[in-house]
Amino acid sequence: MKKYKAILWDLDGTLWDLNRNTIIALTQLYERYESTNFQNTSLERFLDCYPKHNERVWALYREGKIAKEELRNKRFIDLFDEIGASYDLTFVELFATDFLAICPRLPHLIEGAREILDSTKGIYTHVILTNGFIEVQGFKMAASEIEHYFSSVVYSEEAGVRKPHAAIFELALSRANCTAEEALMIGDDWDADILGARNAGIDQVFFTATEKRLAELHDGKSVRHNYVPTFTIDSLSELKNII
Repeated sequence: MKKYKAILWDLDGTLWDLNRNTIIALTQLYERYESTNFQNTSLERFLDCYPKHNERVWALYREGKIAKEELRNKRFIDLFDEIGASYDLTFVELFATDFLAICPRLPHLIEGAREILDSTKGIYTHVILTNGFIEVQGFKMAASEIEHYFSSVVYSEEAGVRKPHAAIFELALSRANCTAEEALMIGDDWDADILGARNAGIDQVFFTATEKRLAELHDGKSVRHNYVPTFTIDSLSELKNII
């Protein structure tokens, strides 16, 4: 099996449990504001409607079509419109601020994440490669106590481009002091992580944990295109057969 020197990790949805932590944060906020703003909808519908709006605005952000300041509020405006919430722009700002105060500070990791990091620490150089915002990603790693596993965190904001742009992968390789052939990218986002790494000449591990949920948001259409990743896994425990 090919010998790698560095592992490039996506954070949200690959290591840090984005879905679980988001549900916890949104549930707390729904209960906080139910009597004043969410009387016309149930918690179940509130949680069911959010992902598609969040996914859509993040796709626009990756494509450079909206700024992060717009992303911060638009996902909630679109959600509130769909569920018939009572709101104004002041409430949107309040809700977005509350969400960012709660969600990134939740500690839950994807099952098997800590175990694979423990077992490979010192064997590989681990680097986080994220499109997430500098001001919140650090809270996630601190809350889940995983900062010490990584020699570097490469943010799209500091790279000046977002995954899947090759330049952000090249910066990660430089930080890891290795070539593309010596690195392996692990991520759950087909376009940003898998096709991005492929275009940079880096082997990929497609982690399918969020694939079914994303397909549901896109009318059942697969997130994959006509490309077979280097490796595909359904759980992080399968990484032991690769690294």
